[in-house]
Formats: sequence, structure tokens, C-alpha cells
Amino acid sequence: MDDRPRRLQDHDRVLLIRLGAVGDVLRTLPALHLIRSTYPTVHVTWLVEDLSHDLLCGHPEIDEVLQFPRRELRDAATRPRLLAGLIAAFARDLRRRSFSVVLDFQGSFKSGLLALLSAAPRRVGFAPGHSRELSFALTNDWVRPRGRRLNRVERNLLLAEAVGARGDTIEVILPERPEEGRVAEEMLRGLNPGGSPVVILSPGTSRRQRGKRWPAEHFSRLAALMAPSFGVVPLVAWGPGEEALARAVVAGSGGHAVVAPPTSLRLLAAVLRRSALFIGADTGPMHLAWSVGCPVLALFGPTDPALNAPLGGAHIVLRAGRSTSDITPEQALEAARRIMGRSTPGAAAPRLLRSALFPRSAEAGR
Repeated sequence: MDDRPRRLQDHDRVLLIRLGAVGDVLRTLPALHLIRSTYPTVHVTWLVEDLSHDLLCGHPEIDEVLQFPRRELRDAATRPRLLAGLIAAFARDLRRRSFSVVLDFQGSFKSGLLALLSAAPRRVGFAPGHSRELSFALTNDWVRPRGRRLNRVERNLLLAEAVGARGDTIEVILPERPEEGRVAEEMLRGLNPGGSPVVILSPGTSRRQRGKRWPAEHFSRLAALMAPSFGVVPLVAWGPGEEALARAVVAGSGGHAVVAPPTSLRLLAAVLRRSALFIGADTGPMHLAWSVGCPVLALFGPTDPALNAPLGGAHIVLRAGRSTSDITPEQALEAARRIMGRSTPGAAAPRLLRSALFPRSAEAGR
């Protein structure tokens, strides 16, 4: 086996596939940066679903963002002829772009099938045992991580290294648009006219991940303890379908917490850049906080922090192996005290030395 990476060429047209969850997309950005830093002239397209599409639009390191038509395909699921026509049309759209290399960061059957449908001659993905749903059968250049308990950021970086990208740092590029900063500052002035440090509380998760939630009453208790102890404003953020949960946290806090207005992901990123701390479970907003440099207190239950915890010394992970509800508000308060005693609000997005976090941990090739 030849373990040497097959480098990209200056004229290559590269397709990155990471479709779905916000946290997964954010944790692929360091791999994008590694590729773009090594190969400034290659054409990079990212295929993504609607949930994370806006995060990537206008990104300076991406030449084109393609949106996977998930909703249209779902709506056509009971009409086989229409569904087949939509898939065929999307496949034609992929092929006409003449991709020479695909990197399948997702490692599922769907992403592997899209890599195959692109007709790219080189399709880089994870080897058997490191991918799901037999997706390895749809790629032809495999990466074999030496361990299964890799943080997802490092796992994605290994795929970038398989095409010859090199770098000693982990860096997230997620620029803020000027209007987003203005709106975030106006929002925070209105909610916090005294200018106190803001702590973002994020009690929600997707329905599928309800088991990750820390109880609303724990968030309420933490806000009631934190506001007078630290002189902060606990701001409860929420996403679609979570407003009632956020208001329940505020109602139980004895007037210490404030509910945030509706925000997009990009506006939430701007608010997080101006906040002293984020507290929440392993969710997209947690990864967004890490991505923009906001210190994180991550609350984990039975899921493995080695895979999903934010990287770097600014953050603390509290874990209860059976359920997040076993983490007490008092434990969270003490961890928050430790973070806020050493952090600076408004820090830049993380730029971390890889050698301080990970050993080299992959081999490439079939």
C-alpha cells in the first residue's frame, strides 16, 4: 500500500460533501481551510442541505455552494417517477460541473451515492469500519484513521491530508457580515442596557436528540445563581420550536434570565462573538460558539466528549454518564466561574496547534 497522499493539481475541481447538521458542517470548516491554504487555486464547491446553507453562502474559501434538494426529494418520496426524475436532474447538474475530486466527509450511503453520481474519477472517503451504511463501496480512495475515538474536527482534517493538504493549526474561518454585527450589538444593547457581560444559555436540542437536554429547571436555577454571583445577564437562546422551552427557563429564573428574540444562525454567531460564555449540550449552537471563539461550558450525558467536545483550553466539559440531568446547577456554576475567571469576551475564532491536541492518526490509500 502506498501511504503517500495524492496531491491535488492546480486545475482540480473539488467537491466537498457534508450535508446535514450544523455542528457537523462547522467541524468541517478547519479541513476546508487546510485545503484552501495548501491549494489556493483549486475550485472548491460544497454540497450542503438547507439547514446549514446560509452559514456557507459567501464564504471566502468556497467558490460555489450547492444546496441538496432534500425537501423536494422528501415530498416526492411517494411518487416514484417524480422522485427518479429529480434525482436524475440533480445528478446531471453535478456531472456538468466536471469535478475531478470528491471528498466525502459525511461517510453515509447518501453522501457516497452523491459522490458516485458526480462522476468524479477520484472519490475520497473513509475506509470500512470508519464509515456508515457501506458508503466505502461508493468511494475509491480510502482514509483509515488509526483510532475510532477521534474528535470529529481531527477526523475531517485527515480527509484533507489525504489530498496533500498540510498545516499545523486548526483554524475556523466564519466571517461576520457588517450588518450582522450591527444587529447583534443593537439587540444586546436593548436587552442589556447596563452593558453587563452576557452568558448564553441554550436549553434546546433537536427532537431526535432530546436525550442530550439539560432540564429547564436546571437552567433556571443556574441563571438565578449566576446573575447575582457574576454580575452577568443570562440570555436564553432558542431555535425553531424551542421558544416555549426558553420562556419556561426564564419564568423559573426569578427574573434573572432574559429570553432572546428570534435569531438566524448567522445572527446567533454574531451574538456569541460578543458574549462571555455559552452553556449548553452537544448541539449545533455549542459548535457555533466554539467556532466563533466564545468560551463553552459543554454539558454531556452518555455521548462521548472525545468525539464531540469543543477543542482548546478555553472550554470545560461536564459529563454525567447516565444523563445530563445528573449534572447539578451548582456544578455548572463552579465550572462557569472557572471559565470566566480566565477568558476574554469577544475572542477570535479558534486557531489551535494540532500537535498540542492530536497525534498523527491516519493512513491513506486503498
